[in-house]
Amino acid sequence: MENKKREARDSDDEDEMKMEKFYSLLRSFRDARDRRRRELLDLEKDESNRKKMKAARTTTTTTKDKAEISFEFQDFTTEIHFRKPPLVFPNPISCDASKDNNKGKKKKEQQQQQQDLALDLKLAL
Repeated sequence: MENKKREARDSDDEDEMKMEKFYSLLRSFRDARDRRRRELLDLEKDESNRKKMKAARTTTTTTKDKAEISFEFQDFTTEIHFRKPPLVFPNPISCDASKDNNKGKKKKEQQQQQQDLALDLKLAL
C-alpha cells in the first residue's frame, strides 16, 4: 500500500514538473513574442520619425531655395521662335469641285492637282 502511495506521489511530482516545464515554455514564448512586437513597433516609430524629419527638411530647403515666380505682360508679347517650320497639310477636296468639272480644262487640272495632294481615304480590300 505504501508503495502505491509513493508511486502515486512520484507520478504526481513528475506530472507537476512536466506541467511546470510546459507552462514555463509557454511563458518564455509569450515573452519572446512580446519583445519582438515591441522591437518592431520601435523600429516603425523610428522610421516614421525619420521620414517626418526628412520631409520637414526637404520642405524647408525647397521653400528657401525656390525663387518666387511672377509673370508680366511683356513675357507674353515677345515673338516666338520655333525650332522647326510648321507642318503644311494639303487642302481637303470640297464637294463642290465635282459640280464644277464641266467648266474647263483649268478646273480639271486644278482638281487633278488637289486629288494628287489630298489623302486617299478609300478603303480597298
